[in-house]
Amino acid sequence: MSKILVLSGENHRFDASASVIHDFLDADADISAILTDDKTILASPELNGYDACVFGTGFTRTERKADGAVARVPDLAPDEEAGLFNFVSGGKGLVGIHGTAWWIGGRSVDLIGGHANWHPPGSTFTVHIEDTAHPTTQGVADFDVEDEIYISAHEPNLHVLASAEWFGKAHPMAWVKPYGSGRVFYTTLGHGPGTFERAGMQKFITQAAKWAASA
Repeated sequence: MSKILVLSGENHRFDASASVIHDFLDADADISAILTDDKTILASPELNGYDACVFGTGFTRTERKADGAVARVPDLAPDEEAGLFNFVSGGKGLVGIHGTAWWIGGRSVDLIGGHANWHPPGSTFTVHIEDTAHPTTQGVADFDVEDEIYISAHEPNLHVLASAEWFGKAHPMAWVKPYGSGRVFYTTLGHGPGTFERAGMQKFITQAAKWAASA
């Protein structure tokens, strides 16, 4: 049985989605899912008791300065960030959700494989499964969501699993990549909990968690 940590939090409003993700993961007979919003677990030896982490609060957050200016600042303490990198590189799994790749750089991009800092207005669109043979997508048909289409810059050798079309061009909505001895799955989808109430997305994420956990 795979033990999956779902790390919730207010950043990127992931707390609204995390509970939905936890519930459908924990309902799977092959998964034991634990939900917490305590980020300090990333810097704790307790983290190594998990096979994979579902992470959607991201590496940066918006902070308004006293003069009214807005800045992006780190959302994780240095030891928490290091703990997450070491967890994955040491042979565990990461399921990155939506805001995890929003306004990041450097080492975080190396981990996730891409990033975004812009998207068109939210809309309803079709998520097209590009690779139906991958363990994360087997049995998952194309499905519609009301979400955001991130315009991502990403590594050219990423294994893209799903895409969505905007103005005639396909943009990656989910991909996988190795990181050290571990496995990373990332999806740009997940602006709100409604995305995770779709049956197709639930199957996709459940299989992604199992795949990531089997690194």
